[in-house]
Amino acid sequence: MPKEKEVSTRLLRPTLPHIDLEQVFSVVENWDPAWENDANIRIFDEGIAQYMLVDEQSHLKFYAALILSKPSLRCTLVQDEPDDVLDNEAHNTFAVFYRNGISPVETKQIDYLRHTLQKRGYRFNSNLNV
Repeated sequence: MPKEKEVSTRLLRPTLPHIDLEQVFSVVENWDPAWENDANIRIFDEGIAQYMLVDEQSHLKFYAALILSKPSLRCTLVQDEPDDVLDNEAHNTFAVFYRNGISPVETKQIDYLRHTLQKRGYRFNSNLNV
């Protein structure tokens, strides 16, 4: 049985270089409090008090949790280290995508997410200006 762990959102680290805001907003709007405890977010323990997010769904829930100011999430530890494309290839710069118009509420959510991630040393491509 996979090992589970309660992890502060401050210790979770994205590994994928893209953020699909439409999908993130969908997760925010449909947030299920059970996600905070069901260990569906998959992480790899780097052994340095940081945990790498493993898959797309885990990333989406992580970004939604940041927007919703969730302090921690119950996660499942996996054995295989993910390829850290965000760090190794994108140099910690996110490519952000959205297809539809952005509402004023979503604009505030984007600003909050961007500010939170920038404080952690991440950058964003220029098309994030909404």
